[in-house]
Amino acid sequence: MRKKPKKSDALRATLDDLTFTNYQKMGENVRKFRVLQRMTQDSLAEKCLLSAPYISQIERADLYKGVTLQTVIQLAHALCIPACILIAGSPCQKYLDCLAKISEEIPIGNSVKNA
Repeated sequence: MRKKPKKSDALRATLDDLTFTNYQKMGENVRKFRVLQRMTQDSLAEKCLLSAPYISQIERADLYKGVTLQTVIQLAHALCIPACILIAGSPCQKYLDCLAKISEEIPIGNSVKNA
């Protein structure tokens, strides 16, 4: 019995390694900032006017096609961070500043579902 290919396999086939790695990093950043803010995938999706399964796909880079700039902007707005933070390949000072600010604002000890 053959395994059904993942959506990310279809996306990866159309992109070079660096571009696919950037989608993976963006997904990691979305998840990191969502979890830091104690948001579920459902609550982020609602704030972005997107579906929770689509948020999950973005976080896992499990997509048939790339993410539009509009979607990146919607995610950044809902997470209250600059869009450049989501697409940062490596932590820059602005990225670290956003992490520190969110960490100060969110009380520790609350759990998040769908994390």
